[in-house]
Amino acid sequence: MNKLLIIFGLVILLVTPLRAEDDSMMDKSDSMDEDFESEDEGEGGEGGEGGEGGEGGDDEYITKGQFVETDGKKKQCNSHEACYDQREPQSWCILKNGQSWTNKGCFCEEKMKSCVIERKNNGKLEYSYCAPQKGWQCSYD
Repeated sequence: MNKLLIIFGLVILLVTPLRAEDDSMMDKSDSMDEDFESEDEGEGGEGGEGGEGGEGGDDEYITKGQFVETDGKKKQCNSHEACYDQREPQSWCILKNGQSWTNKGCFCEEKMKSCVIERKNNGKLEYSYCAPQKGWQCSYD
């Protein structure tokens, strides 16, 4: 009987930590799912110029922000490579408090087929046409 209790005790000692580890892995998985879902809910926004902008869709290169008129120039494109000689508008070169860049730089917006750049302004997504790099100078306020 003592041997049975010892064996039973050892089984409990060996199985309990494994079960606790499985539970903690499930908790981490659940929190990762919640983080992922909250990222998807993020940047909505209203259309853009002339009704163009992200109306649904999951494509990363269709802007979902509000269009802002700047010194940027509309440049037609069919690929991101066409925008490599572009940069942010001169009036956007120094970010103010509450403003930040997205991680894209100038890119070819798939619906408009134009080179655009995005920034966040107090949590709202904005976009504008890019400016040619040639002759570009930062516009200080």
